Amino acid sequence: MISSSAKFLDEGNYAQFTELFLENGRYLLVARSDEIGRDMTWLDMSRDELVALLEESHQHVHDLAERMHIVSVDQILLSGLDNSAQVQSSFAVFRTDTAGNTQVYAVGRYCDNLERDGKDWRIKERCVNVQTRMFRTPT
Repeated sequence: MISSSAKFLDEGNYAQFTELFLENGRYLLVARSDEIGRDMTWLDMSRDELVALLEESHQHVHDLAERMHIVSVDQILLSGLDNSAQVQSSFAVFRTDTAGNTQVYAVGRYCDNLERDGKDWRIKERCVNVQTRMFRTPT
């Protein structure tokens, strides 16, 4: 499911990406700033707000490069009492431009709180902690 979320983003399949979230799910994008000595929250939104943001994305100017997420699940902590799990994953995003040049675009960690929804696991909260703060091209 963690890998699928990255694949859906790579493909621009935002509907399937947001379906991985519970209805009351939350998405955060955070970066640490050494200059100001604290975390900066770039996004903090509900699932519905995330759906709206991604649905509008096709109306904006896009970088034509392709992106590929490489994800490694580092730790899974299961709680048998309430059918929940905490998962930490490391990721790297590679950007390949239209000329075929590939560079590392971003790196960071996903901190996911998951809940079992019937037979499937769904995201209750995803906090994306990016180490990259200087992006060369618009996202």
